[in-house]
Amino acid sequence: MNELMAKVIKKIRDRQTQSIQITYFNNSSAPGPEVFVNNATVDIMNISLQLLKDLYSMNTENEWVKWIAQGFEYDINFRFEVSAKVAKFLPVKMIRDWPVLFVVDAKRPVHSFRRRYVSRAAVADIADKSVVVLTQDQRLTADAEEIARFKDIQLQVRNDVDCIWQK
Repeated sequence: MNELMAKVIKKIRDRQTQSIQITYFNNSSAPGPEVFVNNATVDIMNISLQLLKDLYSMNTENEWVKWIAQGFEYDINFRFEVSAKVAKFLPVKMIRDWPVLFVVDAKRPVHSFRRRYVSRAAVADIADKSVVVLTQDQRLTADAEEIARFKDIQLQVRNDVDCIWQK
């Protein structure tokens, strides 16, 4: 019995450091649940606008949406890689509330903040060259603006927190 427990504990520890990259294609089938058993982090590249829309509305007729939802149940750390053009359509609610890290062009994480005034500390805590999505009601403090320029952070301002396809 101790040998079995040791194997289970080793599998769990090994999984914590394992990650996999998967490329999304519109017509391709979603991978199986074994991906979640063997990896703690799943990086999905080439996320399309249609997949984002289906995810946002939890359209489970899309097998990728069902697969990703299953990944949430396995406590998977998802990274969704999107192009700069697709990033402009990311709903602020999704950036803030979903257990996903959006990344633009494989290297620039996307962030959004809830506070009306975004502080120097908040901007200092994020990676250089990040993308920060703000609503029209939000402002960076003067110190935060200075840090954003220094860290080469791209600012995007949205009209509201909803998606354009929900209008």
